[in-house]
Formats: sequence, C-alpha cells, structure tokens
Amino acid sequence: MTTNFDQLEAGLKRLKLRRIREILQCDDSRKQLEQFNDPVELVAYLVQEEVSARDATLVEANLNKAKFSSLKTIDDFDFALQPTVDETQIRALASLDFIRSAENVLFLGPSGIGKTHLSIALGYEAVKAGYKVLFLTAQELTSQLYASLADATFQRELERLGKYHLLIIDELGFLSLDKTASSHFFQVINQAYERQSLIITSNRPFQEWSGVFYDAVIVTAILDRVLHHAHIFNMKGNSYRLREYMQTEEKRVMPVS
Repeated sequence: MTTNFDQLEAGLKRLKLRRIREILQCDDSRKQLEQFNDPVELVAYLVQEEVSARDATLVEANLNKAKFSSLKTIDDFDFALQPTVDETQIRALASLDFIRSAENVLFLGPSGIGKTHLSIALGYEAVKAGYKVLFLTAQELTSQLYASLADATFQRELERLGKYHLLIIDELGFLSLDKTASSHFFQVINQAYERQSLIITSNRPFQEWSGVFYDAVIVTAILDRVLHHAHIFNMKGNSYRLREYMQTEEKRVMPVS
C-alpha cells in the first residue's frame, strides 16, 4: 500500500497535479474523500479542485503582472460621495463586455475624485475573469517607450503592450508630451484600436488635450481612435484626499470641552 501511494504521488507530481497531491497528503482532506461512493463523482471532485487551484494561481500571477498601484474594488467605491458617476453603468462595465468588444473607458475630472480607483477596480474584475491587464501612468508608458527606443527594442516593446487585453493608462495630462513621446503614445493607441481595450484617466477635458500632445494633428488622431467605441465619464467634485485631510485637521484643532 505504501508503495502504491508513493507511486501515485510520484505520478501526480509528474503530471503537475499539485492540488490533488495536497488533498492526499492531508489526513482531514483524505477523510472527506470517503463520502464518495461513485468513482466518477470522486474523480470529478478532484479534477474540479485542481482546476480551481490552477485558476487561483493564474489570477494571482496575472494580478502581479498587472502592476496595480494599489488594489481597489467596485464595492469599496463610495458612489454616494461621487454622484456624477452612475453606479449602474460601472457595474455594467464590470460584466467586461467592453473588453470582449475592444471598447474603451475614459474617466475625466480633477485629481482625487476616484478616477484611478474605478479604473483599477474594473481592471481587477478583468484579471479575475482571466484577462491580461497592465496598469501604468502616462509618464511610465512614455518613459518605457523612450527607454526601448534607446536600446533599439521599441517595436518589441510595442508588441509586448499589444498582448494585453486591457491597458490602463493613468494620469494623462499631468505632463505635456514632446513630439517623440506624443508619437509613441499615438502608436500605442493606434495599435490598440479595435483590438484591445483601453481605460484612460485624465485631469483634462478633451478640448484641453492639445496642451498635452505635441500638435493638433496627433490630438485629433488619438481622439478619433479612442472615442470611436468609448464609455465616457465626466466626473466632478472635490478631492477625497483633500477632504480627508481637512477633516483630520478639524479634529486635530478642535478644542477639548
């Protein structure tokens, strides 16, 4: 019996069935298997356990590759404090039909009102569903492309970016892009057009994007592609971070009665 078990474990290891090995190595888990009288049900249970474990491992790996600045969820977002965002629309986007249709999502508005939170929350839903996601700021994107230009790997970097199902480009508009950076940004957008989904957050309305990119021609070309299939959220309000700071300061200076 010992030999048979050793052979079984060796076979499971060779087949890389890690979760089934874990079940058989745990006395409590092995006792649960005794409830199965039908061998088909037993095998089905073990296979489902293995599939679930592999799915969880894949999600964890893709979550690390997504490089979110922090982990945010839709349930964590306070829609009551941000009435300019329709919760129904956001939850509809969480169905991820926009990714399957290669559509874009744009969150526009001042700093600190939840644009990044919502973009990461949708990205997190995508990761859980098995999609490949990458989060980076506009500055990080242009810096990476500049670096790839310097070592002659620009085309390879562009192709790498094209392999993600969803690109999240955060903080577009904080810095103006020169001619080269504007051209690089356009190439990412052009490559993604009708093939990938983009989520872009910006502190500037579209009419001010001429102050972000090098010239009006490239602004028009970018907007033409980004807005063709897009869900647009024009957000308003005061910064959550500033509001929390002011509330903390009020409590700090409040006299003790």
